[in-house]
Amino acid sequence: MRALATALSLGVCGPALSAPAPAVPPPRLSTPAQSAPTAAPDIATLTAQLAHASSRAAAADLEARIEQLRQHPLSPTTRLLLRRAQADLADRKPLDAVADLDDALVLQPEVGILWRDRAQARLAARDLDGAVADLGVALHHDGTDAVAWQILSNVEEQRGDWKAAYQAWQQLLTLDPMAADGQRQGERLRLKAFGQPT
Repeated sequence: MRALATALSLGVCGPALSAPAPAVPPPRLSTPAQSAPTAAPDIATLTAQLAHASSRAAAADLEARIEQLRQHPLSPTTRLLLRRAQADLADRKPLDAVADLDDALVLQPEVGILWRDRAQARLAARDLDGAVADLGVALHHDGTDAVAWQILSNVEEQRGDWKAAYQAWQQLLTLDPMAADGQRQGERLRLKAFGQPT
């Protein structure tokens, strides 16, 4: 009897211990099928849609949504600096814009659009080599940034490197075939780079 009591106290035997526990439903896990309808599209999904947009209006909507997602990681302080830089550019103060974006990049150097925007400010300040360097970093972070390719084409055009300008524009059109003035600008750059076909 003492052995049985000891065994029960240790939980070694006894029918209650070997009986199955009452069924408890397992916790529900969210599956991709359940979360897909509520999940917002990511940049890769929207970029793929942009490459197949059937109209300029559809492309413009996708461009705006992609840009919002690219700005999503920005902290409030960085957003303030970015707004200040945009105001500086509007007031034709590109060097002030570059300084604001320098500060923003100290805070968040991993965000590609900050490099892209500083390149835009450097282009406005006629610092073409600096703009190209910044665009190299921006495109390293995000090679699908159509705006960065457009700015690179503009910079190369300012430098007089028509082939590089054309190649950058072709990258833009691959990502955004319905880009504003895309085909006409592409043809203009092609003629500058390679001349009239014979």
